Amino acid sequence: MPKQMPWGQPIDEVHARVASYESNQKTTTAEARHAVATAYGFGTWRQLEAYATHPGDNADFLMLSCLVYFQTDRPENRDRARAMLAKDPALATRDVWSAACVGDVGAVARFLDEDPTLVNRRGGYFDWEPLLYACYSRLEVPGHSTLGVAGLLLARGADPNGHYMWGGQYRFTALTGAFGEGEMGPVNQPPHEHWLALAGLLLDAGAHPNDGQALYNTMFTPGHECLAMLLDHGLTHEHRNNWRWAREDGEYTENPDRTLDYQLNWAVPKHHVERAKLLIDHGADVTGRTSDGRTLYEAAVRAGHTDLARYLADHGAETPDLDASARLIGACLAGDAETARRMVENGPGLVERVQQAEPDLVVDAAASNRLAAVQVMADLGFDLGRLADVAPLHQAAFQGHLAMVELLLAKGASLGVRDNHHAATPLQWAMTAGSSDVVEHLGNLHVGVFDAILVDNPDRVGSLLDDDPSLLEKTIGDERAGAGTHEADWQTPLAFAVLRKRPSAVRLLLARGARVDLADVEGRRLMDIARDDSTAEILELLTRASPL
Repeated sequence: MPKQMPWGQPIDEVHARVASYESNQKTTTAEARHAVATAYGFGTWRQLEAYATHPGDNADFLMLSCLVYFQTDRPENRDRARAMLAKDPALATRDVWSAACVGDVGAVARFLDEDPTLVNRRGGYFDWEPLLYACYSRLEVPGHSTLGVAGLLLARGADPNGHYMWGGQYRFTALTGAFGEGEMGPVNQPPHEHWLALAGLLLDAGAHPNDGQALYNTMFTPGHECLAMLLDHGLTHEHRNNWRWAREDGEYTENPDRTLDYQLNWAVPKHHVERAKLLIDHGADVTGRTSDGRTLYEAAVRAGHTDLARYLADHGAETPDLDASARLIGACLAGDAETARRMVENGPGLVERVQQAEPDLVVDAAASNRLAAVQVMADLGFDLGRLADVAPLHQAAFQGHLAMVELLLAKGASLGVRDNHHAATPLQWAMTAGSSDVVEHLGNLHVGVFDAILVDNPDRVGSLLDDDPSLLEKTIGDERAGAGTHEADWQTPLAFAVLRKRPSAVRLLLARGARVDLADVEGRRLMDIARDDSTAEILELLTRASPL
């Protein structure tokens, strides 16, 4: 049975396992590598290596061209890949995997004419089949067609169920690549340019409609096209999620969750009403419970969707009596200000009890763009700051909900609040998600020194330093006082500018006398960090400013 691949497993530890296996089993290195890779659930050694070492030097053409489902997925990657292709057009025809990624139908046909076995052979940076490169590519090169390549490959015998195991656990199929999307949002992880035609092509060729990863990736945004398409092609309530299930002992086993049930348990509390009804109509279990143990009926009421709660009840869902906290939450999320206000007036301390029990309540409403709900909660005195790991403003910014961002700020939310995971501001979250409207809006406000550096506004940085010279050596840790420790806490504005590759800010901060003799939590000097992770221009600026 495959073992779980731990997050952040150092590649040298993986190599040590290979050496041990090779020695104990008296095998070749290649055989040992394959054994270790399959023990972790990967198809090949190269797939494990690509996962464990990601992002590597972040310069491989195929890696930059495709969605890879790490936090490094960005539109800029595809821009870099297109620039590489423009500089060296031969990249498009160096092998069948590159040709498939670029969408060069003629080149792929020539490769297959010369060697028909290439149609399902793994290769390229990720050791994928050609069809996967066509489906995960987001290059969209004019005059080329990855859709056309996919059609050619399928006609020549490509396996429509070709896939790789992300982290050894999650099944990423050709169909998953066609639908795209994911946790990083549709800007960073967009669907294929011709996703509808490509998905239809794959399904008609025999791709299995029980694609748990495709459904997962597309469940974060409104709409249910992916779900409807898979249901039309044979997905039923009997299918089980095709991810591997990670047990407590580190072994993988068959997933116990039914695909539609998993989707319903997410859709109900996340305000996807029509998707939930579609799932119910196709046999999803209405007697299930959400991840926090609540009945689906209660989850619907608490989400402010009384119509969905009735629909669930009509189809056999449990209908427990709900306490005052649940009813207040439901009224708030429904935007029913009068009912919510009356409940608060008749229940002293109710708001405080609800917020203590549900610190992410306003966060979830902001993420789902429930403007009326947030308005009601703000008026009732709910805290709009960070009560758990993130603040409502973080999620609103990440999701690109500009009106929600404006509402939260008007109600007193802080621009400078930092989350617990990344020690990042809402502006940084918006930039990560590619929420350009929110980035522009926040960047034009009275942001702090770190955010001013981020949006490359040296005038704002200078103005802030004029008003408060102590900001020159203020750290991220100072801004996070009382929030525990974080690896970014050591960063001063200069260190932040170096890491974010902002030469204009580096130049200004050095001119103001910023200290250069800094080191991160591992003891790496700022100069070394610049040499490894910044730009030649910034390294030169630091070198000039450093004492001999």
